[in-house]
Amino acid sequence: MNWRTEQEQFWGWISRPQDLSADAEQIAALLAPHSHLSQAEALSIYNNAYHQRLVEVSSALFPVLFNTLGRDLYTQLWIGYMGKYPPRNGPIHRVGESLCDYLREHEQFRALPAVADIVRLETLLIELFDLEDEDTYTLQQLQELPAEDWPQMRWPAKKDWALLHSRFDLEKYWRQMHEFMESGGVPGETSFGIELAPTPVGAGLARDNATRNGENRGQGPLPQGLANVLVFRKQHRMQFQSIGPELALFLTAAQEGNNFADICNQLVLAFPGQDIPALSLKLLLKAIELELLAVPAAK
Repeated sequence: MNWRTEQEQFWGWISRPQDLSADAEQIAALLAPHSHLSQAEALSIYNNAYHQRLVEVSSALFPVLFNTLGRDLYTQLWIGYMGKYPPRNGPIHRVGESLCDYLREHEQFRALPAVADIVRLETLLIELFDLEDEDTYTLQQLQELPAEDWPQMRWPAKKDWALLHSRFDLEKYWRQMHEFMESGGVPGETSFGIELAPTPVGAGLARDNATRNGENRGQGPLPQGLANVLVFRKQHRMQFQSIGPELALFLTAAQEGNNFADICNQLVLAFPGQDIPALSLKLLLKAIELELLAVPAAK
């Protein structure tokens, strides 16, 4: 057996939570004996310590999830997760990159939609922070854009933001949870719970009109009973906030590469009672203010 094969075998023994007694003979052949423990017993201690350390590291990456579930249930979740998705080489903050998939597959945790939304949000806060910087489209560039170019203009969406749809008031829960953590609260023993999000004004009208007019021109029906949460990086800080259905439609259309004329048409279909020229300009300015649009590629 060469050195590379030995390293791969050793990694296989420690990277996944498991009972190593079945491989005791192979372990004994590879590792030096210990005076009081068999090689399999010694490696089991290493295996357990390795995964407990990863649980501790992950609790710093997913602090709201950790304080929601409490230490015991959180540890149970992560040991099961690492058994299905063993850690791989790379930055440590990617240790939970498949946690959303695991929750969808898990019989117990998939029945807890609030937990799934907490994980999705904390995952986005980790992943989006790590993306490369892009040149941001500015108000000055918009002012310099000739009026005749506006209808066909496509403002590419930057990659460091995403939209999340949730039934829950994540903003309020995050504020409460951070106050709880700062006060030294015991994980899993909060005096509050996560609440349903208030229905955004205009969301029902937008959904009804979008459905009536061909499911919003190919985008599909707007989510029913869900709040739109914008997760974004601004000036190297991660933030998130609830946004209205108008801005959500505008940003989704920008992500899909629609030009300004097409976006305005979608706004007309979804919000027929509003002044669309004024609304579309307001939404564009808001997207620029939040630094969500990239500089278009040169023609």
